[in-house]
Amino acid sequence: MRSRLTDSDHWVYTAPNMGSNFSKDGCFHFPTMDKRNLNTLRNYLCNYNPPQGCVDCINILLFGMVGAGKSSAINTFLSALDPQGATITCVPTGDNPASLTPELTCYRAGSLKFWDSTGWNALEKPDQTQGVLQMILEGRVPKGTNLQHLNHDLDVSNYPVIPENVIHGVTFIFDISTMDSISDDKMNAFQELQTIVAQKYVHRVVIGTKFELLQIPEKHNAWIYEYKPLQQKFEKLAESTGMERRSMFVVSNQWKGDQIEMIKCILALYVLDNMVRNIDQFLKAV
Repeated sequence: MRSRLTDSDHWVYTAPNMGSNFSKDGCFHFPTMDKRNLNTLRNYLCNYNPPQGCVDCINILLFGMVGAGKSSAINTFLSALDPQGATITCVPTGDNPASLTPELTCYRAGSLKFWDSTGWNALEKPDQTQGVLQMILEGRVPKGTNLQHLNHDLDVSNYPVIPENVIHGVTFIFDISTMDSISDDKMNAFQELQTIVAQKYVHRVVIGTKFELLQIPEKHNAWIYEYKPLQQKFEKLAESTGMERRSMFVVSNQWKGDQIEMIKCILALYVLDNMVRNIDQFLKAV
């Protein structure tokens, strides 16, 4: 249920009795699910300007396995940032053959630039994946580069740094519905990848997609972070990778009609707000 306040644009969601699957225990995130917070988050992100002396945008790399939902997450971010919340589907997804292309691509919204990459498990060798990731982080990979053909063993002078391409934040994308079936080998490979990001002092978070497949009733999406099965998945991921659960978020990559729903907007903007504020603080300190 939800209770209406005197401001017609301000709604406060009141949790109903949701059973034993829901609890505040172990919950790190409590985004406010009302239109006022939606506008606050969107205004901050759409009007954000990087610190003076930095490049004119924040670069966020989405990195994940094939089919994890990287491209869909970018569409969600772009839709949530749209002033009217209009659904944007400019990034090919799903069965579209273009969604499987291996080129490094980017999409910009204001001062935020989202970089889409091939699935890290699609590259032939683990050392190739690590080398390619490191080059992308350093801004040495031009937009449109085929990552399958990128030779990371060449002298770095062959790939000079492009300042406007240097990555400031990485979102590791996981399909929540299949997270438990990821092999130990692949999880160990992921741990090595996130360690590379940490050693570069690049802000990193985990984003879980496709949470709709956890069979949570849509009316309970406002309390997604209190959902125990989700907390257990993040706890398991934290144990196997060394990342903190407070750095783990969810976004939805499904919506209805030509506008993204308010709750799904807030979930997307909430993680972007966390990233941008942390990156901004780091940029001002260096």
